[in-house]
Amino acid sequence: MDLRSAMKDVPRYRWFLWAAFVGAALFFVIRMGLLPGGGGAQAPKGFDLLESLMRLIRNDYLEERDPVATSEGTYRGLVNSLDPLSAYLPKELASAFKARTGGETEPGVVVLKRYAAFPQVVAVVPKSPAEAAGVKIGDLLSGVAGKSALDMSLAEVKLLLQGHGPEPVKLRVLRGNETFELDVPRALLFPQPFLFTQAAGQPAVLSVRRVVPGLAAELKRTVVPALKGRAGGLVLDLRSAQDGDMDEAAKLANLFVKAADAGRFEGRDGDRTAVALPDEPALQAVPLVIWTDPGTAGPAELAAGLIQELRKTKLVGFATPGLVGRRTLFQLDDGSAVLLISSVFALPSGRKLWDDGLKPEVPIPADKLDEKTYLEKSLPLLAKR
Repeated sequence: MDLRSAMKDVPRYRWFLWAAFVGAALFFVIRMGLLPGGGGAQAPKGFDLLESLMRLIRNDYLEERDPVATSEGTYRGLVNSLDPLSAYLPKELASAFKARTGGETEPGVVVLKRYAAFPQVVAVVPKSPAEAAGVKIGDLLSGVAGKSALDMSLAEVKLLLQGHGPEPVKLRVLRGNETFELDVPRALLFPQPFLFTQAAGQPAVLSVRRVVPGLAAELKRTVVPALKGRAGGLVLDLRSAQDGDMDEAAKLANLFVKAADAGRFEGRDGDRTAVALPDEPALQAVPLVIWTDPGTAGPAELAAGLIQELRKTKLVGFATPGLVGRRTLFQLDDGSAVLLISSVFALPSGRKLWDDGLKPEVPIPADKLDEKTYLEKSLPLLAKR
């Protein structure tokens, strides 16, 4: 990043750091219902710190600041710091989150983000606008849609990347010491949640990109009959699959394995919700490997983890980020919303798929995550079955 670009973001960084600092004091605000739309109970003593800081900034800071915007930054800093999936969503993004259909257009970058770090590109969809624009794995996005991405949540970044047509999204890309300003068009990359291909002399490949309700039933109807009597085995390609439904992920795993005890979602105060795979697996006898990459997250991680542990299927590729948690959306009275993790998933062995993701038995380094390498690593595994 050159000096001029860095200096442009200094005010944003200053306010982000301030928001993180006063986040601890905001704990009292939440407890007493003083977030937007809250009950307004009497503030405890700890609230005096936040009130004093706000008064100092209002009266003594170099520049006059909008108190509403300042408070929003505080809410964002507090909630976004909890974990990668929790998020404070201002009104316009809360509306966009609730209006998602799965048919949104996007530039073709798969990103992960941790608190106080820029989003990192962990995958680029082949033949996507992002690939054509030159975006590469490992790039950092310091700006998305004309806004600094440092204090955004992963949910905010993904919502800003999406659209409803080909209109481009403005990205500021950091690569080493270089900075690129790109206007990347959006496209409907995955009209269907899965793609099934059968090439002569190769294993069949089932590429799942969105684990949406009804996926398992559709696979039973279309893919299962096509695999009967076919030699060569099957690749379950879960690369860059992040979105979808946790219950449907269990149904996807149930196509390959049956188990009365398939783990559980664990919440607060010992609350547990058991997961079972009760049906006879339609694809239990099919030789199988699973492909993963850094973008394999959430429901796709759940399905891959269940099949890996219960069926002893080998994973090929890159370790996953460990983001298997159920989120709950809390709507606030002013139209904004908060996404909070309410429970995380533990496999039957007790290992949680949260923070610590899946480790492939056949790892592929980050600079070799191409389809040719995946096939080369997978063929010997399928030949042994």
